[in-house]
Amino acid sequence: MPPRPRHIPHNAERTVLQKMSPTRGQTVERLQPAGKRTVAGMVAKGWIEKQPDGRTYCITPAGLAALKAIIPVKR
Repeated sequence: MPPRPRHIPHNAERTVLQKMSPTRGQTVERLQPAGKRTVAGMVAKGWIEKQPDGRTYCITPAGLAALKAIIPVKR
């Protein structure tokens, strides 16, 4: 099977993005099933960003686009 393109979130990332808001932050503890490593990867991809309070994260426009990306069908 070919590797999943980086612009398409895997299951844990998709679950986190669905829980997020562009304005109301979520703490890492509320972003289950994602762990700190998955959250760090999503920050690196630009899908979420840490808020000025230093504890919460919000989804970015790039994260909204990733959430809306079409998942390719396995053939």
